[in-house]
Amino acid sequence: MLRVGVLVGVLTFGAAASADPPAAAPPAGDMDKLQGYWKPLQCDFEGKPQMPTDVMKQVTVVFDKTEYHLYFKDTKLDKDGKPVVFRLALANIALDDKTAPKSITFEFADGPLKGKKSHGIYELAGNQLKVCYGPVDRPKPTRFESPASSG
Repeated sequence: MLRVGVLVGVLTFGAAASADPPAAAPPAGDMDKLQGYWKPLQCDFEGKPQMPTDVMKQVTVVFDKTEYHLYFKDTKLDKDGKPVVFRLALANIALDDKTAPKSITFEFADGPLKGKKSHGIYELAGNQLKVCYGPVDRPKPTRFESPASSG
């Protein structure tokens, strides 16, 4: 089953859901809807695109229970002829669907952002996901936009 999603703001992703049955009870509510693989469709920072379309095809986000994994598949192959895949980030996420707009928090456990937190907003509509987030030392976004100097 394919699922297309969009993360708008700092990142935009779309994805294919995993067909494997869950080993444990799946998370409830919106967390359940996030589970699986998402591919970027748009990635903006301070009002400007951050990567060309061909590079976005090499990026995958995986939501696994409350974990967020960010992967990059290099165009180079390893000695066995398989693509080289790098995990760029691992974060624990928390959702608050009682706020308007709904809120998401990332606490990075690995990668260059290890130890840092980000907060933002999200919207799930059918097979689309929009996310706009930034560092916790700045005000949490209230709209799905990435204006210049928003950092």
